[in-house]
Amino acid sequence: MVNLEENPVRFRMSGADQRILIHHMAFYGLGDILHTQMDGVTLRWDSGKPCIEAGGLSPEIVEKTIRECLSERRMWVDKTSGPEKRATMSPRLSPFKSAEAWRAHQNDREEILDSVTESRAWDDLRYVAALGEPSYWHRDFKGVVLQDAGASRFEMQPRNRGSEFVGNRLRPLSEKLPTRKPGLLAAGLTGESAIDELGGNPDSVSATGMTTPGAIDNALVWCALWGIGQFPIAPRLTGNAVTSGHLAVSKPRREWFYVPVWEGRWWVPRLRTILASAQLRDAAVAGISDLDTDDVKRSAASDWLRARGVRGIIRFPVGRFGSDNAPERRALNGEPIPIQAATT
Repeated sequence: MVNLEENPVRFRMSGADQRILIHHMAFYGLGDILHTQMDGVTLRWDSGKPCIEAGGLSPEIVEKTIRECLSERRMWVDKTSGPEKRATMSPRLSPFKSAEAWRAHQNDREEILDSVTESRAWDDLRYVAALGEPSYWHRDFKGVVLQDAGASRFEMQPRNRGSEFVGNRLRPLSEKLPTRKPGLLAAGLTGESAIDELGGNPDSVSATGMTTPGAIDNALVWCALWGIGQFPIAPRLTGNAVTSGHLAVSKPRREWFYVPVWEGRWWVPRLRTILASAQLRDAAVAGISDLDTDDVKRSAASDWLRARGVRGIIRFPVGRFGSDNAPERRALNGEPIPIQAATT
């Protein structure tokens, strides 16, 4: 294990843009991946670019750690259920049409969770919990099960033609990325190269809703999708699960994602506490008439955030494209929300 004080080295994601959600998510995901393997991993912003610091950190270690992450996830990413061979751990699946299908699916999920628990793979458990699951407990006023209500709002894989997140996104990435030549995974994260194994065309949707269509490096995509694990969800008996970092208004339908920008170095656990905090949400709703809070609460949230180094929030509108039956949700360019200094 490496100590923070022993010659900390900086890995800079030079190709990142603060206005684009996928770069924040990849920053968080990469930080968490490295945090599981090294001591002293901290995250900071340097002239608007995400940087990860740790003693002994190098592009070679980044490369090695990502390859290990891709390999170790196969214990649940590759698992399938039912005659359709749908990925067992996807949070949104085409509807189950019988009680027997539900029971079989739940049994398969529980077997995987038991195995992951026995392996003491705590990061996987946190990730699966943040991703959500088909919500067998949630019904509409007609008694119809609303399966998608238990999923993270960051899971934006379109559902057309039976597509689902784990089988159609995580699994292909975990299969294709290890075949890259050494050095090209880290180069994709710094912005030195951009290899889109899943798409590779001007209309590529490899980013899975975290930015607008276009070719994008898939190592960046893997880290961004892993970043979903930093945003816990809270399932509800009625209504969609509440996703940290997400805001929604029902009439008219509008939604946003939001993330902080900070000064100084943060440990990865500190990042998770800020992302899930009520104070970050209270500051992020500024200017949204149906959600905005009162001046006292907003001021208290700003003071709390500034004391922890937060200097601003980026809020990303979410657009809906395509058909109403299978819409594609995409995070659009973000807008900055400054955190005001305390008044005296």
